[in-house]
Amino acid sequence: MRPNKLLAIIRDVLPEDVVPIVQGLIAEGIRDVEVSLSNPERGLGCLKKLADHFSSEELYLGAGTVLTESQIEQVLTAGGRYIITPGWNKELVKKALAKGVPVYPGVYTPGEIAEAVELGIEYFKIFPINGASDSYLKALRGPFPAIKLMGVGGITPENLGDYYRLSVHYFGIGSDLVPRGATKEDLPQIQKNAQAFVAALRQVDKQDD
Repeated sequence: MRPNKLLAIIRDVLPEDVVPIVQGLIAEGIRDVEVSLSNPERGLGCLKKLADHFSSEELYLGAGTVLTESQIEQVLTAGGRYIITPGWNKELVKKALAKGVPVYPGVYTPGEIAEAVELGIEYFKIFPINGASDSYLKALRGPFPAIKLMGVGGITPENLGDYYRLSVHYFGIGSDLVPRGATKEDLPQIQKNAQAFVAALRQVDKQDD
């Protein structure tokens, strides 16, 4: 399954709060969710809650900040369908692919991208995207014209269009969408944030047609 263009990153949310938060995101048109394992206990708890509550048609659910092979197994057991790594770890990516798990690896250099392409990776996370210059992102298209880039780190509704025009067409959004440690009481603001991101993407999609 291919990712959609907007991915919500959920970090340090309590499992009892995560379902209403994600219901709010889905209501606003965001149905891809990465649950970060920066707090493994909370993250795996949230994954299980979401996998139990939503069908795979309703929600494309995976885990980020995956660092070890044992975490891959934990993610699959909890109901996650893909993993995202914070940086490039060739052996970890190979192990995930061997299990049939889609991987969106964090990469930053042409060497890392070349190794990932060799493994058949199609989607790449550039983190932090706000540390990459416009000229650098354009230059990556020279040797790698077919790669699909997901920008993570500093994406806002105001700058999303700028990155889109640099061929970054997928966006992982953290605290500017769902604040770290958010609760269900934050849902009105989260939905307002989601509306802004969806509107920004719709605008650049319209210009791209």
